[in-house]
Amino acid sequence: MADPESHARRQKMKKILLFFIMLVVFTAFQTSSETGADVITLVADEWCPYNCVPYTDTPGFIIEIAEFAFERLGHTIHYTIIPWTRAIRGTREGLYDGIVGTGREETPDFVFPEHELGLAAHIFYVKQGAAWKFTGLESLEQISLGVIQDYSYGNLYETYIKPNIADENRIQMVSGNTGLKRNIKKLLAGRIDALVEDRAVFRYFLYQTKTPDQFVEAGAAYEEKVYIAFPPDHPHAQRYAEILSDAVVELRTSGKLDAILGKYGLRDWVK
Repeated sequence: MADPESHARRQKMKKILLFFIMLVVFTAFQTSSETGADVITLVADEWCPYNCVPYTDTPGFIIEIAEFAFERLGHTIHYTIIPWTRAIRGTREGLYDGIVGTGREETPDFVFPEHELGLAAHIFYVKQGAAWKFTGLESLEQISLGVIQDYSYGNLYETYIKPNIADENRIQMVSGNTGLKRNIKKLLAGRIDALVEDRAVFRYFLYQTKTPDQFVEAGAAYEEKVYIAFPPDHPHAQRYAEILSDAVVELRTSGKLDAILGKYGLRDWVK
């Protein structure tokens, strides 16, 4: 017959063991809840090289920064391409965790990292040796400018492109996915005097297509810091923003940011 005292001790040990198992499970659950979901869903329309095709070797340098920031903490980045308007609305409504490539003016109610993840700069490009420089809207009246239909050029579109869109001596517009390639050919052939394009997009195109760099920057139309931002009602928005800020600082200090940007033919925007 079993010793009642031994039986009582065994039962007590089982209860203690069960208690510790439950404590470990609770602690793990609590930690997970505090740091956010394991899968962080990021959305945007495609804007290469900021954010490119998902799940490739070159998903975009902002996506690579996000992967470095979050995956080392045990999170998984799920990045999806959707139309921009839907991306903003869906993220604000809580369908997604964050939006890629937004600025503070476009989504002012969102939570932003302290440090930006890129710099969008609409630059005027001319052929090497050209004398023209952008010094204001009046200086554009001296040239024929190549632009791409339905592209965003900041306030340049409203202040100059739209008012002169019917004047081919001032504005020459192309459309389609090959718009930049066509404008570069027109610029080299002397059919336009300058084109305007985002600096990172332009540099990445030259790098990707191995196009000889025969161009110089002739001034900036518009510059804006870009981020991954999080909806204000997201329970981990502030923490996610801090994680990204810390990662940018670490990447820049260690030289790893240069390595990421180098994959896209780019340099650090603050250098």
